[in-house]
This record gives sequence, C-alpha cells and structure tokens, in this order.
Amino acid sequence: MFEGRRGRDLGGFLSYTIKSKKKTEKNKAKLGIEISAGFYKKQVGNAYREISKKAKIPGFRKGKIPAHIIDSNFGKPYVLQEAASRSISELYPEIIDDSGFKPIDYPKINITHMEEGKPLGFEAEIELEPEINLPKYKGIKVNAMPAAVSDDELQDQIDNMRKNFASLEPVEDSAAAVEGDFVTIDFNGKIDGREFEGGSAEDYSLEIGSKTLFPEFEQSITGMKKSESKKISVIMPENIGNRELTGKKAEFEISLKEIKKRVLPELDDDFLKNLGKYDSVDDFKDQLKERLQEQKNNQRQSMIIGQIIGHISKNMKETIPEPMIKNSMERIEREMEEGLKKQKMNKQSYMKALNITDEQFEKQIRERAEREVSDYLIFKALEVSEASAIKPSTEEIEKEKEKLLSRYEKEEDKKKIEDYFKKDEAMVQLTETVKRKKLLKKLESNVKVIEEAPKADNIEEKKKIWTPEEEKAKSQKGKLWTPDSGKEKSEDKDE
Repeated sequence: MFEGRRGRDLGGFLSYTIKSKKKTEKNKAKLGIEISAGFYKKQVGNAYREISKKAKIPGFRKGKIPAHIIDSNFGKPYVLQEAASRSISELYPEIIDDSGFKPIDYPKINITHMEEGKPLGFEAEIELEPEINLPKYKGIKVNAMPAAVSDDELQDQIDNMRKNFASLEPVEDSAAAVEGDFVTIDFNGKIDGREFEGGSAEDYSLEIGSKTLFPEFEQSITGMKKSESKKISVIMPENIGNRELTGKKAEFEISLKEIKKRVLPELDDDFLKNLGKYDSVDDFKDQLKERLQEQKNNQRQSMIIGQIIGHISKNMKETIPEPMIKNSMERIEREMEEGLKKQKMNKQSYMKALNITDEQFEKQIRERAEREVSDYLIFKALEVSEASAIKPSTEEIEKEKEKLLSRYEKEEDKKKIEDYFKKDEAMVQLTETVKRKKLLKKLESNVKVIEEAPKADNIEEKKKIWTPEEEKAKSQKGKLWTPDSGKEKSEDKDE
C-alpha cells in the first residue's frame, strides 16, 4: 500500500490513500484510491453551498437554501456526486504525482464507494506513455562533415569578419563590373510593351552575385562599365509573387550609373580592436579556430544524431498515442498564436501569406507534433538504455557550472548565476544537461561515421513550420525588388 501525504492532513487524517496501483496491460494502469471521510465531508458542505448559490427554488433566496430542501429537490445522490467530483478534481494531480505514473490523457473514473460520513472510494484507469523498444541502431553507417577545421575554413571566416568592416570605393571609369562589385543601376522592365509592377527602379543598389534579382539579370551586368546601358530578355520564373507573369518574356533596359569595389581591411592589431581583446593576430586566429571547432563539432553531432533518431523512428514498431499527438498539437498552436499576436497577425493572415488551406495548416501542425512526440519517446528510451553510462558525476556537474559561469564577464552577472546554482531546480537542470550531453556523445560513439558531405535523402530532415519571426525577417530582407516579389518596394523608389 502506498500512502499519499503531500501536506494535506485534515484533523489527523490523511486526505487520501492509494490503496492499489498496477499495470493492467501495456501502457495502461489502474489506481485504487480512498479519499478520507474528513476531506469528503468538507466537499459535501462545499457542494451544498455551491448548489444553494445557483439553484432556483420558489420561496428561497439563492445562497440561503437549507440542505434538506436541496436534498428534497435534487436528491442526496446528486449532492454526493458533486462532492465526489470536487474531491477527485482537487486531489487527482497530487495522487498522480505520488503514484509515479505519467498519464497522457484524462483518466476514466469509476466510483466504488460513495456514502456520506464515510471515505470516498474510486478507481482511476489511466493511459501511460508508451515504452519504446529500441530497434538495432548501434553500428549503423551515418554521414557527417569532417571533424577538423581546415585552413580554408578558418580563412573564409576571417574574410567574412573583415567584410563586416570593409569599405566601398569607386573603381576607375574604364573598369568593367565583376561579380562581388556593388553597382547602382536604373532598370525598366516591360512585358508585351507594358511596364509591370515591381519591374522598374531608379538608383537601385545591387551586389552582383548576391542573387537578389534574377540570376540572368545579375549576370548581364558583369562586363558593363559606368554610364553604359544594355537591353536583356528574361523569362519570368514560377517563384515570382505575381503568378500571372510566370512564363512571360520580359524586356529590361539597364543603365549602370556607378561601380564600387569592396576593400577589406588588413588583419592587424588595429583591426583586432574592433573584435575584442587579443594579444596578437596569432592569438585571435587560435581563439577563432577553437570557436569554429566547437561550432563544427556541434553541427557534426547534430547530423549524426539526426540520422540515428531517423533510423530508430523508421524502424520502431510502437505507434505514437493519439492523446500525446493532440496535446502536442494544442501546445504548438498556442505558441504560434502567441507569436502571431506579437507580430500583429492572426491565423488567417498567416495562411494567406503562405497560400495554404486550413487542412494544410492542420497537416503541418500534426506532422510537427508527431515528430516531437516521437523524438521525446525515443530519447527517453535511449536514456533508460544508456542509464549507467550517462549518469553524471559530481565533477562533471561542477565542470558544467564553471563552463556556464565563464560565459559571463561582469561580477554581478556571475553572482546571479551562482545564487541560482544554489537552488534545487538548478541542480536538476544541470544534471539533466550533463546527462543529455553524455548521451549524445555515447550515441555518436556507437555508430560508424563516414566523413563526407551528407546526402539529403539519407538524412531525416525536419521541415520547419513557418513562424511569425521568419515572416518578419522575410519582410525586412525583401525591401529590394526580387523575383518572388510582385510589388515595388520602398527602396526602389526615388528618395
């Protein structure tokens, strides 16, 4: 017998006792519960008061109806049933916590004993999270990028950082535009001799090769010199915003007004002042390479783990319970609605932006929910399977603490984190973090990694559902006229 206490002693009596608990079949269990007579009596009184407030009985004011009048009008069993519902609703969350079970849906309640002045007895039949029987995954072959950071990768990263501080300088008038140059152009597009929306602009700034406009359009500018003009023909593609223009031939007249070349700063001590505190250029390169290595290790690990989880998902025999999928769908929809509100949008404007129907929206939500629930159950099974190997040691937890603290430079920030580490919840989170990191490393070591560019059809890629944040990013990025834009943007106009 398992007794639930939870600090709810009433007059020396426990509020409830778990008389029995057992698994009746796979993923199902039954609890036998007895709620104390004292607690049940209190709820009977509450039921009378609540009925008195709502009932309409001639000759009596609401809230002033005596118990015997309520019994004669509604019947004692009705009152006892209301009290039973109140008792079970209030105590059920604590009962489940004490039971150790993790139900995935509302319970099926069967009252076994209901009598005034005596304990309330009931049974709760619950559906549990399924336990996944992991298919064979150790030793499978997976694709991943090479682990080491090459000199070329390091140099590319350095060049990208230099580009952030680059200057644009005009080229000589006799120089021709090449890929990577920044040009200012006027262009005018016509279809069947008529201008179309989004097809013309003045003083338009463009980096050649940036794929901001049609590839054919940008390529045609290479070789042009300042003050030159040319005419080109382009077949409008399928991904243009105005679908009526798809497949039509557009004639563009382009005038090149200015060419500027990006000039990168030298990698020296003066340049490093823009990036932080470094002892020398070599010190900067060493630290940058270390950060790149950590980033690459994480990307490599994500590739490997994604393929392992995909393999297990394809080969596991268990079916994902519908209640778990529905709960996950409801959570995803709530999160999306909150995000949409922040962007001052709603579900209808979202679907219109993506040109999808209600059915397609629900399908996207369901597919994402199925993946998330499947991943959760798989990782839970993996943690059980590798429990002995991934149990965090005290030293590992302390090391994780130090790593987190090292990210903060200000003493006041460090003090806040240190204070947080003193809480029990922080220790639980730290333990789970270390445990998950150890699990990922263990999984990585259990498979055969082929170091090559991973093929898309070999990887279980997770398709994203559009979010309001993505729409905001698109709107900010799309201020220049692009092939998928059917409207002239603000930057296309004369200032």
